Parts: sequence; structure tokens; C-alpha cells
Amino acid sequence: MNPVQNSISFYNLVGKNPMEELSKQEIELLRILQKNSRFDITDLTERLNMSRTSVYDRIKKLENEGYIRDYVAILDPKKVGLTFTVIVNISLSSQQIEFVEEFSRQVAALDEVVEAYVTGGIFDYILKVVVKDPEAFNHFIYKKLSTIPNISKVQSSFVMSHIKQSTALHF
Repeated sequence: MNPVQNSISFYNLVGKNPMEELSKQEIELLRILQKNSRFDITDLTERLNMSRTSVYDRIKKLENEGYIRDYVAILDPKKVGLTFTVIVNISLSSQQIEFVEEFSRQVAALDEVVEAYVTGGIFDYILKVVVKDPEAFNHFIYKKLSTIPNISKVQSSFVMSHIKQSTALHF
């Protein structure tokens, strides 16, 4: 799926709320799994008042319907030598769809970019870049990002400390 297709569609913003189609047990299951997907099935059956088979069936349903996209291990960046985080704001010189799609495709392929957003306002994109150090960031800018056509402005903000980082959605 390309990055443009992966973004939230306008229909989802104004259409029916997909959460309305879930049972209270399914919503609670989502809340539990997003905090820790390494669950104890006995604990889940007790907390949700469901059988093992029902819990597994509900998890499979939530995966198939796209509520659960993936399971990951969240790593400590410092432990793997990635201590430099930069927020990069980018403006494109043209917003023609083919340029936007090409930029999105190329940015999505950059390993250093851990988050990327198409935005409205002053900048067209906001990227979160995580690298080893300032030298690695310099290499990223000059050897990778600057080779992508149609960029008119790049503004970088270096993260001094992390106040909050979470993957949990509150619904």
C-alpha cells in the first residue's frame, strides 16, 4: 500500500465511526492488546469474561478487519545506538499529485524516517528522523533527502529530550 493510500481518507473523517461496529468486549480487548500484545490468555478470558476460543476468534476478527495492523517490539533507541532525533519540516515546490505521491513514496522508503505526515499549513510534510548522531543526520540530509526532487524548503528541529512517547490510542 502506498503512503497516500495509507493515510486516513476523508470518508473516514466524515463517515460512520468504525468503533460503533465493535462490542464492548472487543473494545476492551483492543485497549488491553495495545498496551501489551504479549498477553496471558487466562488473564484475558477472565478480564473479558470470554472463553479462550472466543478471545482468539475476536483477535483474528480484529486483525482481519484492520483494527489491529501489526505486532511489534518497541526498542529503546539508546540501547541500539540511535540517540539523535530530529523533527524535519518540508515544503514542496509543487503540490501536483504526481510530485506529492513520488515524494511520499521515496520518504516512506527511507529507514531513518520513523514517522511521516502530510500536513496542511506552513509545511507540506513533517518527518521524525532517528539516527546515530549529528553526522549521521547530515549524511541523511545531503545523501538521501536532498536527492528527492521537488523540495523547496527543509527546516529541522533537534529533539533535546523526550517528554512523552506512546503508541497507545485512547478511545
